[in-house]
Amino acid sequence: MISIISGVYNAEGTLRAALDSILAQTCSDWEYIICDDASTDGTAEILREYSSRDARFRVMRNDRNLGLAASLNRCITFVRGEYIARMDGDDISLPERFEKQLSYLQSHPETDAVGCWMKTFGGEVDETVRKDEIPTKYLLPKEAPFHHATVMMKTETMKKLGGYKVAPSTLGTEDVELWNRFFAEGHTGYNIGEVLYHVRVDDGAIKRRKFSRYLRYSRIIREGVKMNRLPLRYNIYCLKPILSFFLPEGIKRNHRQRKASSR
Repeated sequence: MISIISGVYNAEGTLRAALDSILAQTCSDWEYIICDDASTDGTAEILREYSSRDARFRVMRNDRNLGLAASLNRCITFVRGEYIARMDGDDISLPERFEKQLSYLQSHPETDAVGCWMKTFGGEVDETVRKDEIPTKYLLPKEAPFHHATVMMKTETMKKLGGYKVAPSTLGTEDVELWNRFFAEGHTGYNIGEVLYHVRVDDGAIKRRKFSRYLRYSRIIREGVKMNRLPLRYNIYCLKPILSFFLPEGIKRNHRQRKASSR
């Protein structure tokens, strides 16, 4: 029923926990298609170990590093399941994640994708990160309507969308660009109001993000406003990523702490 897809790169320190969380799922009707994006550490050896133990793990490797979008698209060409589920190589899916998402999609055939809430770990502030139960195109300029790695989507929907856009203009923001097209083409989604996914946070990596990434995000917001024919006033949200980059880290940290405390 479910084809899980991941692109992984130099994930030897976290990969076993991620793979074990899939093996612990209460729903066992899955295959896990993993693209090793030319890792230089022990990632390949770990993937060989798991695929030799369980035939549901299907592994491929890029000859050179292609990035997440291209690696996920390569996985999509091999899926056999009715649904595609995302997973990252440094996160944890809770045991009932797939069972609950599959149940929702099967009982709501009008819904094309389902995500869930997630809990962060490993960072300065661990918090439950929520999403609107019923995301719409009007949420796009403000924030991503789904937590990308938590999503399960109909395979036919993902293939109609043509997978992820591979281009310098979407590097690091592939999911946001996908959601622009998802809603523009009339698809519908839902977020289960329950933590079914734990996401690892690397505060150091976040601090090292370059301004170009925030600029790309701003441009994708503008494209989404136009693509989804939103009122022009939504273009004001194009400034949000840029302002976030220049906001002092201490202020952002205090904001995260207050938000976590209030929740």
